[in-house]
Amino acid sequence: MDVETEILIPNKLCERAGISLAWKPFNEMGIFAYERKHSGAPDKHSQHYPTSEASVFQIRHDVILFRPVLRKLVNESNGTFLNLQGVVLSNSFNPQEDLLNFSRQYRSIIRACLENLQEDIVKAKTKSERDEVQNLITIFYSVECIWHLCEILFIDATPGNVVLPHLLDWVRFHFPKYERNAAEMLCDAGNALEIKAEFWPTVIGSLLQGRIKVARGLLRQHSAAETKPFIMADQCLKTMPLYDVYSGFSAQEFHLQRKHWVVDVQSKIQAKVFSSYKNLELIMKIIVKEDLAWVEVKNYCETWFELLPAWLFYSDPTVKSYELGNYAKLCIKEMGKEDKLRHIDKVLLAAMQYDQLEVMKEIQGINENGWFATHLINILYHSGQLSVIEKEFEKFSGKAVQESFVLDYGTMLMGHKSLWQVGLSYLDHCSKDGLNAIELLLPRLPLENELKCQKIIREAQKRGLTHTVQFLCKAQGMKNVKRGRLGTALTWALKSQDSTFVSLLADKFLREYAEHGKLRNTDLLFNLGPSMLASDRLIFLGKYYEFHKLYQERQFKEAGSLLIKLLESKIIPKYFWYILLLEAIPLLESEDIIFSSNDTYMIINLLEGYEMDEKVKSKLNILRLATARNLSRAILYEAEVV
Repeated sequence: MDVETEILIPNKLCERAGISLAWKPFNEMGIFAYERKHSGAPDKHSQHYPTSEASVFQIRHDVILFRPVLRKLVNESNGTFLNLQGVVLSNSFNPQEDLLNFSRQYRSIIRACLENLQEDIVKAKTKSERDEVQNLITIFYSVECIWHLCEILFIDATPGNVVLPHLLDWVRFHFPKYERNAAEMLCDAGNALEIKAEFWPTVIGSLLQGRIKVARGLLRQHSAAETKPFIMADQCLKTMPLYDVYSGFSAQEFHLQRKHWVVDVQSKIQAKVFSSYKNLELIMKIIVKEDLAWVEVKNYCETWFELLPAWLFYSDPTVKSYELGNYAKLCIKEMGKEDKLRHIDKVLLAAMQYDQLEVMKEIQGINENGWFATHLINILYHSGQLSVIEKEFEKFSGKAVQESFVLDYGTMLMGHKSLWQVGLSYLDHCSKDGLNAIELLLPRLPLENELKCQKIIREAQKRGLTHTVQFLCKAQGMKNVKRGRLGTALTWALKSQDSTFVSLLADKFLREYAEHGKLRNTDLLFNLGPSMLASDRLIFLGKYYEFHKLYQERQFKEAGSLLIKLLESKIIPKYFWYILLLEAIPLLESEDIIFSSNDTYMIINLLEGYEMDEKVKSKLNILRLATARNLSRAILYEAEVV
């Protein structure tokens, strides 16, 4: 149900210039002053600049499910939802039994939520807090009441479609006042209960809810219980025929038996057997459905749907579920509510008329952010109820409709900092658009810390979203680059498997060494392993660090061999040539011959081909002398060996 809401922007600049908005991820938008101009307008400052400061107003949709008191409802219902989807796909799925069990689980979750809300309303310190919690109680009471009826009509198949026993249970559950009063009175038996103001309303209320034994128990506590009128009334109630689908009697036999019973009670009423006690006579007239008595009965019912089961109990106990719509309209008329139907009344009436499409439309208007519609419609879909609509409307698809609710609900949960993983679990069960939605939403989650980022990446990896993983890793890597944490940035770059980004960071390591003569994050470089193959620049960085490590460990032969391989490779950055050549000087001057004559010739050739910079000219001249000395030593040594 779309509800228009007017929002006032308290800003003079917005009032003068006009406004525009930009959507933020999930359920927020930013509103700011914006003067519209046509494309041919001259490019110049606005007339409103700089007369006042610009402001951005952030507006967020209020999501009641994000409140701490409802967190348990969201998490527990998510577990039930996931279990249901798993059971539906299993070979042991029994639609009637399994769906009824899951429906009852959902209702128990709602009842637990209502109990928590009742505790919170006691703890509330201000009137506004109490009003807020009371509003939540009203919402979820309506949700539970509607769900219970939908469970009776659409999920719990009753033998012969005889629905009254379930309706009586429904009204007793949601209107427990008379049951509580009766329990208190029966516990206080023997103290002239009839003097209490609640005595007769409780007797009548119990009868309206089909609690015949409770009403008899209360009447026996009356001080005149041993008088003839009360004894006769008790006998009438005791012999009242009650329909039981399992009794073996047909509906026709029951109605015949009941007709005889009604005639017998009416004869006693006409004989003035109960006239000495006005209230006793009233209840006798009620149970035989005397019209004038039922005019007074309406005062004992809060709503038309509390009246409905009582009306059926005393007029048509064998009513079929598909007949409820007509009786519901009759009770609405009796209560004078035709033009005063609340939202809950409309939903319940649509359910009793077996108008599943109208039920789906109406429950969307309940302000609980789609929790109710998502979970109930999912159960109705699996029970086959939406296929009824598919037969009536050619383009209607039950699967598409229920997935659209799941998609919207999951998307909404993705907007919460700690419920986003719950939202993902719902989107996973949208076969058409779920994965696409996840791919769009994951990168838009706020990355408060690296731990959360790692969680998001794991979720993306589970679903094979390679591009999302790369985007997130790169974003986190760039964040660390700005903070000067190159080691952490390189770790994220390796996770992203973006060779360009890896090369960029490896280059930063090399340039920093070229400027300051020190390699950072050596532990990371030491443990690169196969990750080194991510880019040529990283391979060079890793091998260059390996050369340094061999040199520090005085493994000069191995260090020299690796240096030659690096010099022969095609992956040396142009700015790093002279550094690599200078690294050869200590090895050329070593007491042991590290480089062969061929290695030395190669160094000389590289040296001659290098364009000298004035800053390094003197150092390279030292290299020339070192290569000349090493060449002579190497030639003499090789000649002796031969």
